[in-house]
Amino acid sequence: MHSAGGVWHESGNAMTELYRGHEIVMRDGRPKCAVIVDRATGIELPTKVTALPGEAETAFLSRARDLIDLYLETTARLAAQAG
Repeated sequence: MHSAGGVWHESGNAMTELYRGHEIVMRDGRPKCAVIVDRATGIELPTKVTALPGEAETAFLSRARDLIDLYLETTARLAAQAG
């Protein structure tokens, strides 16, 4: 399965997409949710994306990618301020 951000890999009851060095791990359930893992460290970010009732999967995954973008922009800004 292909998504806007890359190729999905299925594993058990989860699907994983690689986006900007992070894995979006979408777990099937009620409600559907996705956790975000830093691929370099294996650390799960302390947040997740939960699908809204009736939300299209494309919108749900777009919100997960937006969260990664926000995380990367914020860490880059903090690093620039510190340096």
